[in-house]
Amino acid sequence: MRLRRHASAVVTAVLISVLVPTGSDARPRTDAAPVPSRFTVDWAPCAGSPRTQCGTLSVPVDWSKPRGERITVAVARRPADDPGHRVGTLFFNPGGPGDGAVAYVTGAEGIFSAALRARFDIVGMDPRGVGGSARIRCGVPALTPGDTLYPRSEQQFRDLRRHNRAVGLSCLRRTGALLRHTDTVSVARDHEALRVALGVGRVSWLGLSYGTQLAANYAQLYPRSTRAMALDAALEHSLPEVQQVADEMMAAEDSFNRFARWCGTASSCALRGRNVGAVYDDLVARADRHPIPVDGAMRPVTGEDIRMGTVGLLRFKEASIYGPGLSWAALSRAIARTLAGDASAFALPPAGVPQEGLFTTLGIGCMEYVPQIDTYGEMRQRIQMARQLAPHLQGASETWQVNRCIDWPVPVANPPRLLTVDAVPTLIVHAVHDPSVAYKWAHSLAAQIRGSAMLTRTGDGHTSYHTSPCARSAIDEYLIRPQAPPDRVCTE
Repeated sequence: MRLRRHASAVVTAVLISVLVPTGSDARPRTDAAPVPSRFTVDWAPCAGSPRTQCGTLSVPVDWSKPRGERITVAVARRPADDPGHRVGTLFFNPGGPGDGAVAYVTGAEGIFSAALRARFDIVGMDPRGVGGSARIRCGVPALTPGDTLYPRSEQQFRDLRRHNRAVGLSCLRRTGALLRHTDTVSVARDHEALRVALGVGRVSWLGLSYGTQLAANYAQLYPRSTRAMALDAALEHSLPEVQQVADEMMAAEDSFNRFARWCGTASSCALRGRNVGAVYDDLVARADRHPIPVDGAMRPVTGEDIRMGTVGLLRFKEASIYGPGLSWAALSRAIARTLAGDASAFALPPAGVPQEGLFTTLGIGCMEYVPQIDTYGEMRQRIQMARQLAPHLQGASETWQVNRCIDWPVPVANPPRLLTVDAVPTLIVHAVHDPSVAYKWAHSLAAQIRGSAMLTRTGDGHTSYHTSPCARSAIDEYLIRPQAPPDRVCTE
């Protein structure tokens, strides 16, 4: 439990036209009557990080009802190391959806460059439903021993729909109204309330992955409050679900093929010299026919488990701040051990292990995406598309998880739509071979942010700020002094 200290600044009134949605598209209107609101944070030193201040911010559950039920969200700020040359306030979101920023800010020395730490107050929030903020709670496990996202019969498809609805209803019962308001627009409005509480006129943004969607929505809603943005690994939220999953499954398949070629010569690959694609396909097929027992796991490991687990291990070519267990070398070892009979790297957790992380991902994701599958025939078409576009992974991707939103009992709050962002200096950074977000999404997002600049990294892996010194330097330079970088490509 954090200690609280009364904030020294009194927050001024803000307009309901700025903070509160007045239409179904959740975009602000400028002709709404002003209603005074106060937002404050009682800052106190963070546990284990006295350099950083932590606190909570009270915000409405439903921004269209600003005087209604409220929740608290956890926030943290780290003052600039060089206040004499301070540029301003930098909002940070690490991605997800489902990851919170507070832990990154409290551990800033290992996360942000010395340049950003010196020149910015770095501020992060655990979005609603995440981490230290009001949580999403459910009473029915999302994962079960019979769980499959690739139903092979009409009955399995009906079971999937029935289970999705049961999970969603249990979340609605335990979480209440919050479950209807975990969307990106609501989180963007929470960040504007945080800006008001901080007493600053404008903020800059560093958004990674899902953080790019959050920052872009904030900039559309509050362009005059946004000084500049650096968006790393762009998430494109205007596509029909079938197109998004097709793009993502092909991006993941491309990364798997590059991993297989890398294994041909890399000394750190445990499968070096082998035909990785053929070995992998045979392993998946055998696991589908005869699932591999793993002590303590929820069920024996299936081919589906291997394919879905592979996607997570493909995200980072080299070990990074995200841990040594997330790298291509680690993936090669996981496959090699599975070939030898130890499939623990791909096993589902024991049945009794809490599933809060998946509940959070579902609670947010199902407010953002609209599944385009209603019948078993449509599911069969989708599986066939996956086999043709991604022969090894067969569609395994994060977007494939949207199938858990079929028959979700809460209507989508922020369905896919185009953004229009004007007059906000923006640098978009994207790797050509990112397995999680297709490279072309960066260009699509750039078209929605007028005047934005692009920096391409020709390498592998998801996000660039923590993996490419070239991209990191470009992002730092842009945030400190926003101007279009020279036409350059990062090869690191």
